[in-house]
Amino acid sequence: MATEFNYKGKCYNRDLSWLLFNRRVIELANETTTPFLDRFQFLAIAANNLDEFYSVRVPSLQSQMELTKDGIEKKSGLHYSKILKQLHKRNEKNFQIQYSHFTGLSKQLPQEGLGKLTTYKQLDEHQREKADQVFDQRILPFLSFTSYESNYNLDYLKNKRMALAVRMKTKGKHLIRIIPVPLEIRRTIRLKFEEGIIYLRVEDLIRNNLHNLFDDGKVEDILTFRIIRDLDASLDVDKDDNNQDTVKNLRHYLADRERGRITMFAIEDLPDVQAKFIDEFRKKFKIDEQAVYRVPGPLDLTFLFALLKSWKKTKPQLVYPGFQARKWPTNRSMLQYLQDHDLLLQYPDDSFDQFLTFLREAIDNPNTVAIKQTIYRVADNSKVIELLKEAAQKGIEVTVMIELRARFDEANNLKVTGELEDAGCNIIFGKKYMKVHSKTCLVLTKDGVNPEGYVQIGTGNYNESTAKGFVDLSLFSSRKDYVSDLASFFNYLEQPGANPPKYKVLAASPHRIEDMVIQNIQKVKEYYLKTGQGHVFLKVNSLTDVDVIAAIYDAASVGVPFRIIVRGACCLKLGVCGPKENIVVSSVVGQFLEHSRIYAFYDEETALWISSADLMTRNMDNRVELAAPVLDSDMRRGLEHIIDVYAQDDVDGFFMNVEGKYFKYESPKGHSAQQTFLHELANQHETDGQFQRAWSRMLNWWHKHK
Repeated sequence: MATEFNYKGKCYNRDLSWLLFNRRVIELANETTTPFLDRFQFLAIAANNLDEFYSVRVPSLQSQMELTKDGIEKKSGLHYSKILKQLHKRNEKNFQIQYSHFTGLSKQLPQEGLGKLTTYKQLDEHQREKADQVFDQRILPFLSFTSYESNYNLDYLKNKRMALAVRMKTKGKHLIRIIPVPLEIRRTIRLKFEEGIIYLRVEDLIRNNLHNLFDDGKVEDILTFRIIRDLDASLDVDKDDNNQDTVKNLRHYLADRERGRITMFAIEDLPDVQAKFIDEFRKKFKIDEQAVYRVPGPLDLTFLFALLKSWKKTKPQLVYPGFQARKWPTNRSMLQYLQDHDLLLQYPDDSFDQFLTFLREAIDNPNTVAIKQTIYRVADNSKVIELLKEAAQKGIEVTVMIELRARFDEANNLKVTGELEDAGCNIIFGKKYMKVHSKTCLVLTKDGVNPEGYVQIGTGNYNESTAKGFVDLSLFSSRKDYVSDLASFFNYLEQPGANPPKYKVLAASPHRIEDMVIQNIQKVKEYYLKTGQGHVFLKVNSLTDVDVIAAIYDAASVGVPFRIIVRGACCLKLGVCGPKENIVVSSVVGQFLEHSRIYAFYDEETALWISSADLMTRNMDNRVELAAPVLDSDMRRGLEHIIDVYAQDDVDGFFMNVEGKYFKYESPKGHSAQQTFLHELANQHETDGQFQRAWSRMLNWWHKHK
């Protein structure tokens, strides 16, 4: 059971902590170890992160403030209004850092032979003539505007939309015209001159050609702005509804969601932008003052993604070097290997193709009677989906649990649902009030009371695109306890009113993963008090659950050492457990997105777990998640090696201090976990012409079965 704990004011606010994570992403643009073009990449990633934050997290805080009449958030002890004010202040600081890096990097583009990012006002007469021709031919035909004299409303502008607001005097009266930046045109116009290539932003070109659009009055003020809307509307998927009703409800939900209230109103802070017009515009269109940001540079730096795609092709030496991920040997059977051994893979060092190999062999295996899998996010044109469709068409019973509420992947999951249903797959939508966030696949060769087959349990999605850039773990096995537990797990998902089953080895949310973590922490504490030995290692994306934090504080107060790696939001505070506290918290942010979750408890037995769940209340109490113990001795050694490498990371690791700020060591020893794994990959010996995993038992098995 959870430890009783008065946590008020003894934890950080989740959202304020998350903004510090986004600052860490921004700071990678200033790291000398980051390749030049990847520095731009991190600036664009931070911009994309912030869009989601203001679409989801900020609206949630605003709702809490309204519902509680500006009550106190218990973790931090702060009023919600103060949290929102601090968020605004912290995000303004992030913008300053982000755009300072952007400006500095942009100045280096010509030196790298990549052209020049410039503005219309910096063009000479000849260049302006060519730019104006582009405007007339390629932009003007797509422009439209709406005039306002009263009834001010921006409902027709969807989330992430950019536009220009023009204050005009025409026929003796003032009005405001809104010109949306056309979606049909790329954000940057590429212009080639003898002196080189220049890139001009579309909104800048429109701004300086308004005379070609308006000839009925005088332009007095112009704002270039972009809006982020509240997308936090909830969707209930009722398991008792038929699939057609559920799909219909989701389509309506997606259409309505784009009309949420404005949570961020970002304005490009140009010299001629008048504060008076900003205030007038904000009041007329009923935009909250705290939603307004004057951004010191081009809005929405995600426009860099398209440029980087072309730049990386011409300048591959300016990006992280490529690598050859491990693949399963084409002349060896994965299922045959799994009959006697477990397998633990770490993406992206191991190729996601190995999961596809697993599925392919399952489909071709004449003993396969059923395949059951959870789907949360998949790639466009997913190979996983194609294989599941093929399995159903071959007569294998295929059941797919699709989470339609996977935020911002709803439309793709709707498409996938239709494809799988048409192929003859059985589709289920999970639990009404809980997202199914587990990542697992069950292949049955014998169903019934004593099922047999193969399992895969992972920390990441079945997405072959993101698997190239996300660090995740994937466990494969034919152990009967795993198979039996997953058979019970899928039966639970398929039955609307079923109670959660009791598992032999697995742990599942709601509640049981939290119980497992807390009980293991308490077990380590008891062992430490008896022997002075024992410690805990945790690696997650977020640590916000107060019951888990309370258990950590309780154990740390007697001296139990904790090594905790939290990529994103961390509500745990340092310095609150007394003189024996020994907690090290870091955030590893590097070439790849850290996404794996590892729970390791070192006492007389040592328990090693991987999980789909972060240590967040939503994952512990309000989602269906899975955690699996790693039982095979060789796989345990492999996982402990991974843990040791991460525990030593002092290059990609940003370390938390007692003030809640993050710092990097001035003189690191040079341990980068991500680069260590890539180095190990590059220096592996080849066996029979194939990259092989260096673990002895696997190599011995392969040799025996030549």
